[in-house]
Amino acid sequence: TVSDSGFSKIQLYSEQLDLPVHLHLHETATEVTDSLRDIGVRPIERMNKLEILSPSLQAVHMTQLRDDEIKLLSVKGVQVAHCPESNMKLASGIAPVPRILEAGIAVGLGTDGCASNNDHDLFSEMDMAAKLHKVACMDPCVMDARTGLKMATIEGARAIGLDQHIGSIERG
Repeated sequence: TVSDSGFSKIQLYSEQLDLPVHLHLHETATEVTDSLRDIGVRPIERMNKLEILSPSLQAVHMTQLRDDEIKLLSVKGVQVAHCPESNMKLASGIAPVPRILEAGIAVGLGTDGCASNNDHDLFSEMDMAAKLHKVACMDPCVMDARTGLKMATIEGARAIGLDQHIGSIERG
């Protein structure tokens, strides 16, 4: 719904004001097919051409990713917000979080908005993320409690660029 010139302005303001860009991206299969039909490229390719993919981008959802796109996100330093309960409620798909994490991308947990989540309970999101990826990968060890806790704390802080100040659980 945002024009190329609109995205160019967003990127300009982001750079000038040193502010992150928060973008729901590859949220649904329909978003991807509409982009291919209307623009001729997948949304991530469009964002790359517009130079939106950068360490200042916080990409939310990311349920429709190919391996080459995960690699591109890693190279560009993009951060990801994973919203498992929202994605399940809207039947948007499952973000390939284990592969995203393997690529070294910071993944924080999110709840999305009230219209797409029945609550804003981060503990529930941690639990759901762990269980969802175990089923999606058919591997009971793929998303352990430590990984879920890190996504809710230090990785979430890293995803918003504040890991030097917040996000760690420390004695005292």
